[in-house]
Amino acid sequence: MIIKHRDEKWIVKTFEDIHSHELTSPLKTKMLRSHNRFHKSEGTKALIDCLNETQMPKSKIAKAINSTHDGITGGLSTNQVIAHLRGKRKNNLGQQTVLVANHLQKKLSEDLNFFFSMELETDGTFRSMFWADTRARDAYMTFNDVIVSYLTYKTNRLSLPFAPFIGLNHHKQSTLFGSALLADETDETFYWVFEQWLTCMHGRALGVIITDMDLAMKNAIKRVFPDTRHRFCEWHIWKHLVEKVVEMRDIDSDFYRDYNRCFHSKKIEECEDKWQDLVVKYEICGNEWLSRMWEQREHWMRAYWRTTFTADMKSSQRSESMNSFFDGYVNNNTRLHEFLNAYERALVQRRKTEAEEDFKSKYSIPKMQTNSPLEEEAGKFYTSIIFNKFQDELKGSNNYWYDQLSSEGTVEEYYVGLRSDQESRWCRVQYDDSDRVTTRSECAMFEMEGILCQHILHIFDLKQLRMVHEHYMLRRWSIEARYREGGVLPTSTQESNDMNPFKRWCLISTWQRLLNGPGKREDVMKMMEDFCSALWAEEEVRKKYELGESELPVIGSQVQSNICVSQMPEITIRDPPVAKTKGRPKNATRLKSNIETSATQPKKRTCKSCGEQGHYALT
Repeated sequence: MIIKHRDEKWIVKTFEDIHSHELTSPLKTKMLRSHNRFHKSEGTKALIDCLNETQMPKSKIAKAINSTHDGITGGLSTNQVIAHLRGKRKNNLGQQTVLVANHLQKKLSEDLNFFFSMELETDGTFRSMFWADTRARDAYMTFNDVIVSYLTYKTNRLSLPFAPFIGLNHHKQSTLFGSALLADETDETFYWVFEQWLTCMHGRALGVIITDMDLAMKNAIKRVFPDTRHRFCEWHIWKHLVEKVVEMRDIDSDFYRDYNRCFHSKKIEECEDKWQDLVVKYEICGNEWLSRMWEQREHWMRAYWRTTFTADMKSSQRSESMNSFFDGYVNNNTRLHEFLNAYERALVQRRKTEAEEDFKSKYSIPKMQTNSPLEEEAGKFYTSIIFNKFQDELKGSNNYWYDQLSSEGTVEEYYVGLRSDQESRWCRVQYDDSDRVTTRSECAMFEMEGILCQHILHIFDLKQLRMVHEHYMLRRWSIEARYREGGVLPTSTQESNDMNPFKRWCLISTWQRLLNGPGKREDVMKMMEDFCSALWAEEEVRKKYELGESELPVIGSQVQSNICVSQMPEITIRDPPVAKTKGRPKNATRLKSNIETSATQPKKRTCKSCGEQGHYALT
């Protein structure tokens, strides 16, 4: 159509009533922009977001949505799914921590006992965050005797170290007490996290914490939890030992044997004597790493831990297994706000396994394998997993022999062990017949694991005891351990009058918006000046009152500090830069067995004539 403007009128000069292009076929009509609206509908977008949160591949998302919409087969392509997700992430660029704050506030409105704390820089840049829900806080009150903490980095796009705090429930399953995202791995950052931990758990310190040999974490633990025992992960120590003492292995092949004898010593004096023998025999005084580790021997040598309950946890394996569990839900491309959603889905799946074990232990009758009344009593008290462990110890005790060493009054001492074993492997057992409670075994299994060992059970059978004293039946291993008296935690989570950095930043943002907006008017500026002057004068009077120099006046105006992000849409919490970690290797550094090592190494060609390697028949 051609039109012209003439004498204040529009005149059509040329009009052709045919298409100027070839028409598309009916099968391709849905690809036209005017027709292809399916992928832009709100329902489709919501479904794409939901499926994407489950880590479903983009191609499968398109197939799943197309299969649920009759007559629109092929209406959604993989590229359209990718375009939607890319556009959404672009819109959220620089707004990740604001979305995180909104998410946590929503959780707080749904769960009054939900706890979270954010650490911000003075300019509002996000640094660290700690959070724990009601279930985690309640579990800590029962199973706070030992926890494991180990950092991992590949959980989010910003490489913020993810620190889950893992404990052990009454089914010997890993349970989560709380989690943190850290800005870095310095003393002050760990100190902040542990302070938030203590506030969240109402000041109740933990019994034992197992970590790697990170010096910054060690200093923070000593500062915040002075009465908590800190244990180094045995796996990390063995890994470093293999790396640091290569020359010892080359000098004498018996080094690891002698080292293990020292490491597994039953008494502290025996451990120290064997270490001195190692120093003399292998001249390890010049090895800086071994000398430094010996100075910290109370953190890892087993002889120093034989009287401390650790639930048979000696390494950070529990934490690493939890990290590997989260690997199925998050990766190094996960945005911060997406991380929390994936984290909660993983947590739900984790807690389902605990619910299944609860049901199994509570509503099933254990199968007895002996006629011992001790077994029947334990079957009613312990969870299924712990009862199976107790059964193994009870059955094993039937194969033991004993020799009575001494008897002084009501206290008797025995040597208990297998007749086929050397006498050095037998264990001393002390039994007090006056109260039938005081029983100790040299293996210290009950002290470390909370379960009676075969040596003590053999003496119980010898004394024909029909029940185990409640002292040896730890409630933390019982079926009812999960359900404490008194219900859930109190609803108050704010134990301090101090304004947290998040609220402070909200207040600063409000003031800044006033200055940049209506504060430019002279009358508004005068009101702001009067308000600040009055507030400052009241604060001066309050200080004098606290010093006893004046009476406290009635304060007419107060600053409202309970500001939420939802009330202030203009606030911006700045996303942190990509964190610089301490250099965890890209691949797992688990020590490989000889079988794995040999399987990965290229096979050397063998000569068919002589059977030796390095040449073959033609050479």
